[in-house]
Amino acid sequence: MRKESVILILCAIALVCAVNDGFWLVETAQGASTIIVPDDYSTIQEAANNAVEGDVIFVRSGIYFEHVVINKTLSLVGENSMTTIIDGNRTGVVINVTQNWVIVSGLTIRRSGSMYWENAGILLGNVENCSISENILTENSFAGLELNYSRRCSISGNRFLNNGGVGITLVGGSSNVLSRNSFTENGWSAVTLNDGANNNEISENNMTSNNQAVTGHCINLYRSNNNSIQKNRITSDDNGIRFEYWSNFNTISQNNITNNTQSGVSVETYSDNNTISGNTLTGGRFGVAVNSSRYVEICNNTIAHNYGSGWDAGVILDSAGHTLIHGNEITDNWRGIQLTYSSPNVSIYGNNVTGNEFGIRVFGGGSSFLNVSGNLVANNRGYGVAVTGIGGESNYAFISRNVIVNNIDGIALGQGSSYNTVIQNNISWNEYGIGMEYSTQNLICSNNIVDNIQQVSIVPGSVNAWNGSYPSGGNYWSDYSGADQFSGPYQNMTGSDGVGDAPYVIDANNVDHFPLMIPYNPSPIGGDLNADGTVDIFDIVIVALEFGHPPPPIEDERADVNKDGIVDIFDIAIVAIHFGETSF
Repeated sequence: MRKESVILILCAIALVCAVNDGFWLVETAQGASTIIVPDDYSTIQEAANNAVEGDVIFVRSGIYFEHVVINKTLSLVGENSMTTIIDGNRTGVVINVTQNWVIVSGLTIRRSGSMYWENAGILLGNVENCSISENILTENSFAGLELNYSRRCSISGNRFLNNGGVGITLVGGSSNVLSRNSFTENGWSAVTLNDGANNNEISENNMTSNNQAVTGHCINLYRSNNNSIQKNRITSDDNGIRFEYWSNFNTISQNNITNNTQSGVSVETYSDNNTISGNTLTGGRFGVAVNSSRYVEICNNTIAHNYGSGWDAGVILDSAGHTLIHGNEITDNWRGIQLTYSSPNVSIYGNNVTGNEFGIRVFGGGSSFLNVSGNLVANNRGYGVAVTGIGGESNYAFISRNVIVNNIDGIALGQGSSYNTVIQNNISWNEYGIGMEYSTQNLICSNNIVDNIQQVSIVPGSVNAWNGSYPSGGNYWSDYSGADQFSGPYQNMTGSDGVGDAPYVIDANNVDHFPLMIPYNPSPIGGDLNADGTVDIFDIVIVALEFGHPPPPIEDERADVNKDGIVDIFDIAIVAIHFGETSF
């Protein structure tokens, strides 16, 4: 054998070992014979027919117009993926793998047959533990690569370019890994999982400008469960990732999904118990859209700059109850979070919802039993938090422990939405602190309602309760001017009690009978003297202004943190120990 051939064989063995990084592959390569095309056989199929189990077929650069069937455990390795080309001449499957443990690497596979199922550049049919790596799959009429009921296969480092239908399609099959591939300008999708393609991993792929021929989805799951889609980059497609029709218990995490014309992630049609976490979802119409699906968890994502028409949102739920939305940064979207048409039992907590047209809004009817708690809702151009009943009532919301700042309406309850509880919120610097429209029997108490242009706006006919029982009291109103000289449920006993002696009157039907004299602290922290939920420099200032003043009197009793009758270093120490803590 020529010296050049020996070198090529050794390179082929090294390549096979390196790209697959598996002990069994090293053992196979070490014990294999190598067949060189066209040196030993003029065609790849002839080489495959004459190979024995474990052989390596090394293909020199050139164009081979063939349809190759691999029905033995072989390694098919090209000299250079750019220049070693197998061309199907627009008919049939180019490489049909029907045996387990097959390796295909270093080739361009192109121009498979017509746009029809099982016309692919490479077809893996009911096989296991195959490896497809470092190939270019392009100009195939239907799919670059098709896995039919195949298991534990590794698809890595390939380029899927300009295939007519999809880059990779999985029908059935499980525990396959699709990683570090690139997908560009494939007609329908980059990757589709269909009919029981379960427990697969799709990770660290780069997907750009797919679904060009029709409205489609970069990654599409249909009746497929328990898949992990993580650390992919998806950009400039129609939709980023879509689940539909009973695709359950899938996880989408740490993906960068940007500049898609429709949704970053779409969960549709009875696709329950899916998790969307740690992603960046920007530049579409919707960051996350959930339709007719339940028990979806949306957490710790950055969702920004999604807008276009009036229904667009960072997160939109449409008939999507029992969803958890928490720990997200939701910024500069048309709507921040929007619930429509019967999305009950949704919990929205611990999010930063800032700079959107609306912050958190229940728009359609039937979205009852909403929990909105512990969010920062700030600088939105419309509603901060709105529960409205257009198309039906949305009742029994629980809105608590939020910081709602600098919106048009801080909290709005309207269109027949009743029996809601608004408690322990900081509502400040909004145009309207709380707005009521045709909504009755709501309870609003233990809130800090501070420095809004209009503290409350009420359409006549809305009758609500604005305080709890004595001594828990009502709300803190920054514009309350009453005194606190008396105590008791009728404020007729001598001595102050932290409750205003006179009620805070909003209108004839809406009265806070026990207005608080100092801000309510929704979750007391040592050192949170101004009850804004955070121990910070403003609390230090309260102590500093009174520091060293001998009693009596201490003008601002909040400064006497340990209540020993003097403001001294021990009071400053308490604030310092808790500095930076927050209750929100």
